[in-house]
Amino acid sequence: MKKTILFGLILVLVSCKQKTEQEVIIEDPAPVEEKTISPLEAGEVFFKNKDPFGATIQLTGKQLIADTVIFKVSSTEMIVKENCLIVRNGGEQPFMRFSLPDMKFLGFSGRSGQGPDEFSDPHLVSTTDPSFLCYVFEGANQKLYRFEKDGRLDPYTFSFSSSRQKWYSDKALTNTGPDDFMYAETSATGKSIFRSTKEGDSIRTREVFNLGLNPKRKSWASYIGDFVVNAKQNRMAYAYKYFKMIKFMDLEAKTVRTINFEREEFDESTLYKVDGMDQNVTHYWGGCAGDEYVYFLYSGRTPVEVSRENSKKQYYIFVEQYDWNGNPIHKYRLDRWGYFTVDEKNKQIYLASTNDDDPFFVFQMTD
Repeated sequence: MKKTILFGLILVLVSCKQKTEQEVIIEDPAPVEEKTISPLEAGEVFFKNKDPFGATIQLTGKQLIADTVIFKVSSTEMIVKENCLIVRNGGEQPFMRFSLPDMKFLGFSGRSGQGPDEFSDPHLVSTTDPSFLCYVFEGANQKLYRFEKDGRLDPYTFSFSSSRQKWYSDKALTNTGPDDFMYAETSATGKSIFRSTKEGDSIRTREVFNLGLNPKRKSWASYIGDFVVNAKQNRMAYAYKYFKMIKFMDLEAKTVRTINFEREEFDESTLYKVDGMDQNVTHYWGGCAGDEYVYFLYSGRTPVEVSRENSKKQYYIFVEQYDWNGNPIHKYRLDRWGYFTVDEKNKQIYLASTNDDDPFFVFQMTD
């Protein structure tokens, strides 16, 4: 009898251990008092030849060694959800999960390809829903998936319209609530913000804001950028890749505040040249929405200049921090180059370096 009980306990312990290794355990966060922010002031703020951040804060990254996984950083996206780092990367299995802060590898998910429920152009979409990790949006066929805590990718029924071809979308998708999504996408004016909401058995899609800067310039490539949303604070922001400019808005775009550094380096003629876009200065090329602040990755150089510096091991990139009313807070200089996300709760920046075999670095921000 004792042997039988002991054997049963061993089976239970083994089963629990296997579940822990496969599944991300996300505890519901303790309720916190919601902070309200001051009203957004409309208008355009110019910072030509000015540094509104004060002294740039230099940060040195701590390299994190992820066990049992080796991969090459390529078009990487990352999201921190409680104690889990979700990574989208190029490769045969495009999704990975790591526990934080120990960076224990929890497993691959998904498969690249053109077949059913395979991925060729997937993107991570963060959500505040605590029951799963995030959404995954497949741009090639505009399908949506739920990324579950155990690594499964479950199809999620939500049909998007598109201003481009039905078989492809360049949506920069964000989740603002149950069956409620906002996104920046190519439009007749170049680029616009749209909102798609499920109402009963139908989905209503409407244009919220035109992101075009010049009526004579309607190329979608001119207005590539990073779109972020904080639904709790009724805020969204768009940072342009080829213009040093960020627009802060409420979710209906009734009030718009533009942060303009007055640097218009973009050359329209490069659209018609092979690799011509890379002749333009890359300003913003990554965004992360926090509860209190918003963070944008900033280069300020052409891809050729970055490649030249990286060949000399002169690695660096900047993170600009703003509050949700567009007020500059801090500018950080990271000693690595790559893709980023922010764990605002722990005041940490995670970066996947394109120049290191063990690519993960963490940077501690100031208060």
